[in-house]
Amino acid sequence: MFHRAFSFHAGCSDKSGASAVEFALISPLFILMLAGIVDYGSYFSTAHGVQQMVNDAARTAIAGSTAAERLELAQGVMDSETDKYAFLSKGTASLSITEGTQVLTVTLTYKPDGGTFELFPLPPGMPDTIIRSASIVRGGY
Repeated sequence: MFHRAFSFHAGCSDKSGASAVEFALISPLFILMLAGIVDYGSYFSTAHGVQQMVNDAARTAIAGSTAAERLELAQGVMDSETDKYAFLSKGTASLSITEGTQVLTVTLTYKPDGGTFELFPLPPGMPDTIIRSASIVRGGY
């Protein structure tokens, strides 16, 4: 009986608030990680959409007979495909075509309306602009 009165575990038998304290300590870190996953996921989805658009624009532009016609064809593809991708919006992409003797390169530069890809301000490392290009060799090889 004397041993029980001076036990270190005698006052620790009530653990009803332990899970609430653990949740309060862990939840901010979990929410921050979740926000980072959403931010980086939206960036990668946008970058993938930009690459797919520039690929399609290059495939279409090769059919033009003049530089102006190729640019017009590529711009038409870009304007029509912007609605296919959820994270892209109109008016924030610029298109350029570089023509070599055997290679046609289409470059698309995309900047989001808000100026950044971050939905939440805490995750670092997001670029402000996505630049993607696609090249097609004339003659099929």
